[in-house]
Amino acid sequence: MNKRIDSLDYLRGISLILVVFFHTSVYSFVNIDKIDFNNPPIIVVMISFLVLWGGLLIFYSGIVNTIMFSGRIEMLGNLKHANFLFIAGGIYIIIHYILNIFLGRWNVDFINNQPDMTVVASSIRNMQLTFPRITKFFEGSSISTIGLNLIIVTSLLFFLLRNKGFEKEKRNYWVLGISGFIIMLFSFTRIYLYSIVGQSIQAKNYLVATILSFTIANPYPLLPYLAYGLFASIIGLMIYRKRENLIKKVIIPIGLFFFIYGLVGCMNFPKTISKADYFWYFKTHLELGIFILIITFFWLTFEFRNKKIINIPFIKWFSRVSLTIYLLETLLSEIFGKILSYLIPAWNQTINGCLIFGALNIIIWILILWIWQKNNFKFSVEYWWVKIFRKLGKKSTKMD
Repeated sequence: MNKRIDSLDYLRGISLILVVFFHTSVYSFVNIDKIDFNNPPIIVVMISFLVLWGGLLIFYSGIVNTIMFSGRIEMLGNLKHANFLFIAGGIYIIIHYILNIFLGRWNVDFINNQPDMTVVASSIRNMQLTFPRITKFFEGSSISTIGLNLIIVTSLLFFLLRNKGFEKEKRNYWVLGISGFIIMLFSFTRIYLYSIVGQSIQAKNYLVATILSFTIANPYPLLPYLAYGLFASIIGLMIYRKRENLIKKVIIPIGLFFFIYGLVGCMNFPKTISKADYFWYFKTHLELGIFILIITFFWLTFEFRNKKIINIPFIKWFSRVSLTIYLLETLLSEIFGKILSYLIPAWNQTINGCLIFGALNIIIWILILWIWQKNNFKFSVEYWWVKIFRKLGKKSTKMD
């Protein structure tokens, strides 16, 4: 199935724009430790909402890959396509380490205002080659979660769909749904396991620390984000089979359940940022509910009813080379920030200044993409992705 789902691609483009804006704004603010997070300004609350959109990329990936997997099974009658998804998952994990150690953002201790930066970020800021602390090897990312979800969820789909299991729709939905609910509802166990990550690093038990970096460490651990992939796969199967009634009768109520459950929980615990606590636990439920409702709204409104979505070219550009932008956004923002510091030394002292900086980064990216699209984004990560998988015998649709 090679047909692009335009509305979901459009949503991915919007998501990435918000992710880049959030990253370049918040991580450039030098006075973030001075904010009273017990009574934050409304603009900080609005910015913190943008954190949601990294998880949406994980959810989007799960839907699209399930649709593609289903199409291959129906057209080819076998499960060989699973091998390509396993390979793709492995590539994502390699990219995860490149991102976390060299090219990506950094974690911030919001209390002590101590950023743990990657090679690119710290080297540009210090104007000399600087390597990160050992802890950078044991942080998670949305990229690693996308890769691991590809491997784990594809493995589950492999066993469900083999031997004509594709036709056992009800069973497949139940297995995926119950698994997702169990992971989400019991993901509070991460609160009590989280300290083991730091203990393993201090004890130099790096194998355990590596496993925990994917499962319970910040910012997108498999517990609970594996459940995002499971619920996304249910939606992917329903979209592929055009089960509009099931999406309305089953998926929307599930989305409302997680939204209400998460919202009520968040309102009853102190608001925190990047901590393994009950506020974070309920926030992930709230996010999942929002993602389910947004995705179903877009699909039911635009795809099922064949309505045209507003054509804004730069949103499509962001979606088309989203992985490339995600890998290079730190490099661009750090170089731009360094230049800006010579011209306006105090630009990053205020929230408003950093928000303007984030908006300028988006404008610069639009200009870069406008020029690059004239050459069909040649030499982007997606360009090489298509070439690699073509060599392996699979036609990739990443550049379609």
